[in-house]
Amino acid sequence: IIPSDVHDYLVDCHILPQDKFVGACGGDILDQGHLNELVEMMVKGNEEVSKKSKSVRKLKVGAALFFREHVVSIIKIPLANGACYFDLIDSLPSSRVGGMASRTRCKDRASFETLLRWYASSKFSDSQCEFIDANKWDDGMSEFDPRVFQSFVWSETQ
Repeated sequence: IIPSDVHDYLVDCHILPQDKFVGACGGDILDQGHLNELVEMMVKGNEEVSKKSKSVRKLKVGAALFFREHVVSIIKIPLANGACYFDLIDSLPSSRVGGMASRTRCKDRASFETLLRWYASSKFSDSQCEFIDANKWDDGMSEFDPRVFQSFVWSETQ
């Protein structure tokens, strides 16, 4: 799956309006700086809209996370009290959850960040872990690195 092709298809078919696109990010999913770009976009959503409305947390935000030849959905659910939940939805059946898809809810940013790190780590084979331990991240070699991820984020505009 080429993530940008999926994104372009959804925009071209008017499933995802371009004005709701927040941004794309990617890199080493185990690198706090790279992963923080995704987390920040999920927390803030569309900054231009939030500056006008002065209500960052009340916007629904969604993302497609492309990682290890699989795509999962992430959504931010704003609550009436100003807090928000983050859900990671994996449609791939897993023996960990009885052969079914899963939806994991995080009730704060810290648990969301921990979930993303756990999710990433759970997808590596022993040989991939050995590769990661032996090699520093190199943007030029990202196509061959098991840590590579890409994510596209959309947000409500009102």
